[in-house]
Amino acid sequence: MKKEELILFPYIRKMLKKFKDGTFVADAPYFRSLRNPIMVMMREHENEGDRFGRIAALTQNYTPPADACDTYRVTYTLLEEFAHDLHRHLHLENNILFPRAIQHEEKMQAVAAK
Repeated sequence: MKKEELILFPYIRKMLKKFKDGTFVADAPYFRSLRNPIMVMMREHENEGDRFGRIAALTQNYTPPADACDTYRVTYTLLEEFAHDLHRHLHLENNILFPRAIQHEEKMQAVAAK
């Protein structure tokens, strides 16, 4: 998350602002293309999805034992809510934000190449 917040998202915001303003980034970022850090983020997202798949399996899909205390039940409920929020977050980034950012970068590169 730190890499996203400190590097990737600020660059995407800057790029989109310049795209909207009709100005273009003259020099490429040190990571050359958004595809590079996005590929890393998507691998990390896949790892987190796998991790929560294992947690769901270990908890029988967040089902506490019949004799579980209230704290145990609340913990399972919160864990399940977190998993749903995480999956929604990963979907939005992987399937909406990242493809659109790459698309805008490609448009900017095409215009800059002219």
